[in-house]
Amino acid sequence: MKLIRSILTSSGRVAHISIYGLVIFNILIVSPVGAISEAQRRVYDLNIPYFNTESTPQACASAPTASAGGNNLDYAGNPILTAGQLEAIAKNQPTYVASAGKIDIPWQMIAVIHVRETGLKLQNPGNGQGLYQFVTKQGGPYPAGPVSQAEFERQTDIVAKFIKDKAASNVAANRNLTTSATPEAIKDTFFSYNGRSSKYADQAQSLGFDRATQPYEGSPYVMNKADAKRDPNTNPTGWGQVKRDFGPIEYPANQDYGAFVQYGALTGAGTGCNKTSGPTRDQVVALATQELEAWGSGTLKSGEGYKKYSQGREENWCADFVSWLYAQAGYPLIDTNEGNVPAVATVRKIGEAGGKFKFTNSPDYIPRPGDITILQDGMSHVNIVVGVEGTAVTIIGGNQGAGGGQGSSFDRSSVTKYTYSNPYATGIVGYVSPD
Repeated sequence: MKLIRSILTSSGRVAHISIYGLVIFNILIVSPVGAISEAQRRVYDLNIPYFNTESTPQACASAPTASAGGNNLDYAGNPILTAGQLEAIAKNQPTYVASAGKIDIPWQMIAVIHVRETGLKLQNPGNGQGLYQFVTKQGGPYPAGPVSQAEFERQTDIVAKFIKDKAASNVAANRNLTTSATPEAIKDTFFSYNGRSSKYADQAQSLGFDRATQPYEGSPYVMNKADAKRDPNTNPTGWGQVKRDFGPIEYPANQDYGAFVQYGALTGAGTGCNKTSGPTRDQVVALATQELEAWGSGTLKSGEGYKKYSQGREENWCADFVSWLYAQAGYPLIDTNEGNVPAVATVRKIGEAGGKFKFTNSPDYIPRPGDITILQDGMSHVNIVVGVEGTAVTIIGGNQGAGGGQGSSFDRSSVTKYTYSNPYATGIVGYVSPD
């Protein structure tokens, strides 16, 4: 097999912005008439960038479906942000960008919190907590009434630092909040901003999430209307919200879109054709590394931790793990079942079918970080390529490490990292690639 050194890089913020206009121009020119909705076009017209600059025009110009997001449409195809909200965000965007850039966080987080807290108004409410509703009134006083541009910028600087500092309260694996942060870190920080109520951790668990590592999944402030089970209209008795200080969860939750859902409308986080930062491959490798660190630190443990990826099922979970990575990166293997694919054979078939993933078993193929390896040396297994040097391929995979190898007993295994010095001899029979 011919292999060369592969260097993993991340897309920088400046590079993303500098070619944004070309990407959007290309999308609009090649799209057939009627291929994008009015809600999508509104985002384009207002020049609010969110498309992944590495995505193909075909992938991002296709008509939205009920499962599509990141195009200002929710899971059911309804607009997330109104035309008025998008116009206000576009007008305020230079201020958000300037403040976010000072401390390296996504500017869209500030915009979303402005939406959630005071409806994008440039007017302090009467409670003395300012535009971003600082409960402790830090940086005040905030007298009620309109604010000047200078005061708007001052308060936005304060909230940017506040958001950054809040990430310290996140689950250990999610504390690195930067412009290249993972979707999990973004969700967790919104949850910290809202107070990290244990009631929502319980609600997350009731919906099949891990309350210790995914408490934010049960918070309407973060995830309201992310999917059918977290939509008060489709799950009015199982998806609730704390509506009074120190009160219980009451049903149903309100009708406001969650902060991460709104963030996805602006950035494409967690969607099929666009990402929060960098190409799909970079996101997958970053997520795999994050999960490896979570297992190494003891945040996730053998026996239960793997259920984070398997939707709570007790099973061999290597395919659950790689499909979870791609779903979290916003480029799911399938558009149903939250992107979960539990079977190795199905992962391979998805690549063989073509579309947005391709399978290859050519001896001339040079693997790249983000590829899914397909292994079969007496048992089927998959993992993720995170580095290539010479003839050596380094991978991170789930359902590994119990007894020293791939395909380990699922309830004793973990996420581990290996280097295959001779991939063919180790049983790699091909790769599934996201392009």
